[in-house]
This record gives sequence, C-alpha cells and structure tokens, in this order.
Amino acid sequence: MKVSIIIPVYNAQNTIQKAINSALNQDFPKEDFEIIVVNDGSTDKTSDILKNYKGKIKIINQGNKGFLKTANRGFKIARGKYVIKLDSDDCFKSTILKEMTAVLEKNSSIDFVYCDYYEKSPKGKIKIILTNNIFNTIAGGIMFKKRKLAREGFYNEKIKFAEYDLLLKTQKKWRGYHITKPLFYYNRHPESLTGDKEWVGIAIKELKKVHPEKIKEIQNIRKY
Repeated sequence: MKVSIIIPVYNAQNTIQKAINSALNQDFPKEDFEIIVVNDGSTDKTSDILKNYKGKIKIINQGNKGFLKTANRGFKIARGKYVIKLDSDDCFKSTILKEMTAVLEKNSSIDFVYCDYYEKSPKGKIKIILTNNIFNTIAGGIMFKKRKLAREGFYNEKIKFAEYDLLLKTQKKWRGYHITKPLFYYNRHPESLTGDKEWVGIAIKELKKVHPEKIKEIQNIRKY
C-alpha cells in the first residue's frame, strides 16, 4: 500500500460525499491507495451516507473525541507508506496522489510534499493560494512519509494549531518539496474553528509560547 487518505469527519452531511468521491476518483492505481474515514460521533446523516461507501473505503466509527484525536487515529491505522489528510468539506484534484507520490518515490531525501491550492470563500469566490511560504499551507493536502510522522508522535493533541506546531518542530529535521500548482480545494466556512478570530488568536499565542524561538515563522502563518 503506497498511500492512505485520512478523512476525519463530524457532522458533514452536506460535503462528505464530494470529499470521498474526490478521493475515490484519483488518477492512481486503485490497489495502491486506501481511504480511511474516521467518523467522530456524527449526529446528522453523515453515518447513513457513509454506509453507501461500504466496501470502497474503510470506515471507523467512534464517540466524539475531537478533530486531532480523530485525525491521529486515522494516521495510526494507515497501511500506506505515505499519508495525506483530506478534510470532510474539501476535495482533491484527481492528480494529487500521482503527482505527490512521484516526488517522494523519486527522491528518498524528501520527507513531505505540499502544494498550492484553491480557496473558496463563503460567498463562492475562488482564488489560488500560493505556498512558497510553507506556512500558507493548511492541515489538509500535505503528504507525509508515515514513518517520519509516527516518529514525531503524529499531531500534538494538546495544541490547537497542531499542523503548524508539526511544521515548526520539524523545520530543521525534515525536507519538504513544494509542487507549484493547486491540487486541492479548500472551503472556508465562518462556522469553522479557523473562522473564529478569537480561537485563531489564542492558537497563535499558544504557538508562540511553545516555540518562542520561532516568532518570525509564526508571524508568517496564513491569515484566517
């Protein structure tokens, strides 16, 4: 198994089908990747929708534990050499696995691959986000070598911006590769955690406390 796509989901009845379908419709050998959906105690129709994919994806149902524990559970049981997370309200372009694995297979010194992406606003406007600055990335759409991620203990479940905490603490240990084209769609929602300016402010302060030597890098984190 080359790649595991991890989709954490909680109450995403309106978007989960599009996310899963984008993962299934990859221009990549079907036998070389798996899709793991971790259902974090959804109370809407998400569970019913997931039943329609029985036999096509692996579904893990659990009581509500929160986003980070849900993502980590998926990472831990992944069988793939590489892992990539897809949020339940986002979707992949059909070439993302093909292009990212090609980089990792070609160069053993690369530990993770990231790309540019399309950002869709709540009003439906779409713009391309460039990730020349790696801190413009988001949690989804980054492909890691699983063994490297496991060595770091996956996401730190005690910190809000765990994705940026991971990038900050591995900055000098890992080598990343930037694919300079958008390969997935990120949908912004005002009701999401990153749509809450107070939550984002607390998360940034938390990062500064944990990584006081990397204030400059933290200031480069994308604006939500």
